[in-house]
Amino acid sequence: MKIIIFLTAAVLFAGPALAKGPAAGKPRKAPAPAAKVAPAPKVTAAPAVSTAPAVSASPAVSTAPVVAAAPEAPAAVKPASARPQSCPNCFLPLLSGYKSIVDELKTWTDEMAAQATALDQALSDIQGQIDEKDNAIAKARLGTDKKAVKAEVKGLTRERKLLLKEYSAASEKKADFYKQFSDEIEKRTNNYNKAALKKLGEAQAAAAQEY
Repeated sequence: MKIIIFLTAAVLFAGPALAKGPAAGKPRKAPAPAAKVAPAPKVTAAPAVSTAPAVSASPAVSTAPVVAAAPEAPAAVKPASARPQSCPNCFLPLLSGYKSIVDELKTWTDEMAAQATALDQALSDIQGQIDEKDNAIAKARLGTDKKAVKAEVKGLTRERKLLLKEYSAASEKKADFYKQFSDEIEKRTNNYNKAALKKLGEAQAAAAQEY
């Protein structure tokens, strides 16, 4: 037991001496050269990155007026074909017959109206001349020379009488015109009625074939 304790104490005392290195008198080994450390690589600074949002350049604004595109023309719609007229001989003959009557009657009445206007104009012109003679006679009577006044009034009165005869003839001509017109329009109307009755018969005959 004492031996164990002694050994233990010897170990405890020998420990520090062992930790201090080899015993004196023995040469020490040269220390190993320090390992060369490679220089740290130079780090180049990265370019600064902007965190601001990129702003795109505004497009150029055109000052030219905007012209709206013309609307496309609608496609032409083809009209539906009309149904043929039923029984054309029932309706067309009478209508065309009256149309021809009216056309002929209008041409004739236009001519008669022009003649009537001319007759009235002739009467108006003669009446104007008569009025002038009346004024001349009244002015002549204002004269102081009775003999000269009498002669002038007599001549003007003679001229006035001629104008009155001319006016009377024009009036008779106008009366005759209207008498002839009255007779002619009666004849024409009778003929027109006959033509219309004929067209009426054609329309009725065509209609009879439909029932």
